[in-house]
Amino acid sequence: MNATAARLAAATARRTEDAVRLLEMLVNMDTGSRCLEGLASAGNWIQEQLWGLGLSVERHEHADAGPTLVGRRAGTGRLRLLFLGHYDTVFEPGEPGRRPFRVEAGRAYGPGVADMKGGIVTLWGALRALIEEGWDNFATLTVIHNADEEVGSGASRRIIEEEGRNCDICLVHEPGRLDGSVVTARKGVGRYTLAVHGRAAHAGVNPQDGASAVVALARKILEIHALNDPATGVSANAIVTAGGTRSNVVPDLAEAEIDLRLPTVALGEETVARLEEIARVEHLPGTYATLSGEVNRPPFEAGPGSLALFELAREAAAMLGFPLTAAKTGGGSDGNFIAPLGIPVLDGMGAVGGGYHGPDEYLELATLPRRAALTALLVWEVCRRGAA
Repeated sequence: MNATAARLAAATARRTEDAVRLLEMLVNMDTGSRCLEGLASAGNWIQEQLWGLGLSVERHEHADAGPTLVGRRAGTGRLRLLFLGHYDTVFEPGEPGRRPFRVEAGRAYGPGVADMKGGIVTLWGALRALIEEGWDNFATLTVIHNADEEVGSGASRRIIEEEGRNCDICLVHEPGRLDGSVVTARKGVGRYTLAVHGRAAHAGVNPQDGASAVVALARKILEIHALNDPATGVSANAIVTAGGTRSNVVPDLAEAEIDLRLPTVALGEETVARLEEIARVEHLPGTYATLSGEVNRPPFEAGPGSLALFELAREAAAMLGFPLTAAKTGGGSDGNFIAPLGIPVLDGMGAVGGGYHGPDEYLELATLPRRAALTALLVWEVCRRGAA
């Protein structure tokens, strides 16, 4: 371990209790994506933490989402750094009251403890360690904390992409994989609604005069399921379906919500085209379908810049005394908005956890200082060398 690595590791380890305290406070805040009051309150607290790190803060308010906070700090170096970390969770209002933060056998539990409140605390620990070193070898340091990632980042996407166009590298502090891997690629995410319209009729008196939207949708779902291809990594699933009104009426409307996971831009375009063709085909006379939606997170492909950034992260981990591997995942993140801009992105930089989005979500507390040291040393080395 070289001298810089040793100092940064010591600095993050020294602040472990502070990090756990911050994590407890953040987890116990009610920040489900639709808990606007709780998100506003959490935004105030997060803003104070960014001020404490010496960042100026721009606060963007949204009508249907919690505030997006953009923290900035200027340095004396060349590279423009961007860090992403959302503070909303998937949980319903009141969940922190029902399942408050707790620690058992070295693991922290609570709603959003890993995804991604632990990642936010990891990032703050890294920045604190660098500040204590007097480090300012960067041109600009920008931190975005948004409150709508779990529902697609509709309000914050424009801000994220604008900042992405003005950065040289981006680190995303979503949780590390179970084996500690960071993430170099994520599938794109498409969300569509397929609505099939038919013709209503009495199911007992004159069913022949009807055209069942449910039957037509069922046939289309089978064709959608056939789009799944484990060899390429494309997945297509009808997640939520509904149709019909009464047991004695031939249904004239049926709908399905379609989830697409797309590993590359090319496969994404091909899959969407096939989905559109399925919607156009009349699978049952007297019915027709409409398709709405979009690929709301483009594929984050493992480009040369991201892979080079990972190699630097692997070197940094080795300096700190532990191995680091890379992984690809089907879940999207806000990093999906930055990678298509040609910016090197490394994701999964947060502390390691598991059980995301469920009642048993947990964070391995021992990884908080380790991942903070990894972030700190990685950006130190990237800026020292001048590029990923």
